[in-house]
Amino acid sequence: MSPQRSSRLIGTVVVLGLALAVTAVLVYQAAVAARGHRLSAERTLRDYASFADWQFEQQVKSQLLATMVPSLSHPAMRVDPKRIAESAVTPAAVEDMARDYAGWCGCLDSVRYYFRFDWPDGPLRTTSTSASPVELRWARDTIVSYVRTMPPSDEMRQNAYGGSRPQPAMRVLITNDAYVMLLGGLDLHPRLLVFLVSRSMDGRPLVVYGYETPPLPFLVPAFRAVYERGTLLPPSLVGNLPLDSVLSLSVNDARGDPLYGTPGQYDLTFSTTDTLDANFGRLALRVALRPDVAERLVVGGLPPSRLPMLLALLVLMAILLAIALIQLRREQELARLRTDFVSGVSHELRTPLAQIRWFSELLHMGKLRTDEERIRSAAIIDQEARRLTYLVENVLSFSRSERRQNRVAPVPTDLERELREALELFAPLARSRRMTLRAELELGLVALVDPNALRQVVLNLLDNAAKYGPEGQTITVGSTRDHDWVRVWIDDEGPGVSAADRERVWEPYTRLSRDAERGTGGSGIGLSVVRELVEMHGGRCNMEPSRSGGVRVSFTVPASDVELSVETPA
Repeated sequence: MSPQRSSRLIGTVVVLGLALAVTAVLVYQAAVAARGHRLSAERTLRDYASFADWQFEQQVKSQLLATMVPSLSHPAMRVDPKRIAESAVTPAAVEDMARDYAGWCGCLDSVRYYFRFDWPDGPLRTTSTSASPVELRWARDTIVSYVRTMPPSDEMRQNAYGGSRPQPAMRVLITNDAYVMLLGGLDLHPRLLVFLVSRSMDGRPLVVYGYETPPLPFLVPAFRAVYERGTLLPPSLVGNLPLDSVLSLSVNDARGDPLYGTPGQYDLTFSTTDTLDANFGRLALRVALRPDVAERLVVGGLPPSRLPMLLALLVLMAILLAIALIQLRREQELARLRTDFVSGVSHELRTPLAQIRWFSELLHMGKLRTDEERIRSAAIIDQEARRLTYLVENVLSFSRSERRQNRVAPVPTDLERELREALELFAPLARSRRMTLRAELELGLVALVDPNALRQVVLNLLDNAAKYGPEGQTITVGSTRDHDWVRVWIDDEGPGVSAADRERVWEPYTRLSRDAERGTGGSGIGLSVVRELVEMHGGRCNMEPSRSGGVRVSFTVPASDVELSVETPA
């Protein structure tokens, strides 16, 4: 690279770097200025979401209690600690009372069975004859486990219905914690246990009444009632906007499985989640504000920021700087590749030209005295001319490929005959290096290929195998049919190609470092021409270790079922 061009590129990089630094300073200043205002506005929006979530939680609790309390409080209030056997009602009576006092909500239509459980060792009596012993054992164990975790008597008295102290006429203690809704199950289908614990005045459990139901038919009406009421945010804040255009609601169970969700679920940018108490099944309630509407809930809206534009400018400047650096490196790399290519092609052309010139001068000057010497010289001239032809055809094909002007005309072709002709063309070069060509060709194969392109591919691979293999090696050419494809391979006994280089060697101008260090000639375009011509036929190239320890290069071309009348020579 000339000093003038190098200075110009370095100057461009310096100017772009300064512009990038100035843009970065502007972006930083804009970010600092807008950060405080925006964080304050976002904190306000999250407070609104928390308020709506708290309202949702309180109203859901009230709605669920409005169903549970009437459905179970009447049989629980009738329990007399001194006459439990006479005062406790049957599960069928529990069902009748529940439907009388809470049938209005429709939540009880899906109840599977009602039950009564006498604490602590009584049986779990139910209205169901279809519930299995395993299901009933699960329900009983769940009830016992929860009741044993309830607060002590002194704490329960503070939460008792009817004031801080129970009325003298009350015979049992009914608290906020006495109404329980637990989610669980033995299989993939969750179940909901709703029950009420009736306790004596000293806090001792007496009788548990309740029912078992699928969760969704029981819970969804309560969630929908809260949602349709639409009072989760103050009207002065949302105005006349309908609730579904302001926020979305969702409810999950303790395992994270969804139980309820409004039709439109909004982004969680401004959202909050709260979990209900244990006696409400630890349901997780989430409220998310609609992002584009949330901005209207803040006075003046979210502060506008020029940060995206400045960041885009910063990114643009960084891209321009990266492009300049890439172009600089690419130009240096192209210059090196061009130098290597010219050097490689010159080396490849110089050797056969020197041979042709030398033996032509010997023939012209009459210094070859015998016919045997003249015939041998003519053969060498023919051999080196063929080699020059391969090299020129490779360069021309590579040039057409670079300009995307390569064309192939596939026709049904006798593959064995074409491969043998290619071997015959290459035989003089192989003999000059004391190499043996062996054919393992399947008879009768017909391929849909361009004969000239096929010959060039095979000659390139043979030349590659001969160039990088040892003298005296055996090069094997084989073919076989695999369904709709014909596979051709060439094995050599050279040093092979490592797995890391088997894809890289197909790229233009690529030469392995070991070959460059040994001074092995090559332009680095032979295999790229092979891959280009094979892929134009719709086939693929592959490279793998050969049985002889060298490398096996193979390619596929489409097979043809056309029967050719021309006989293939033996």
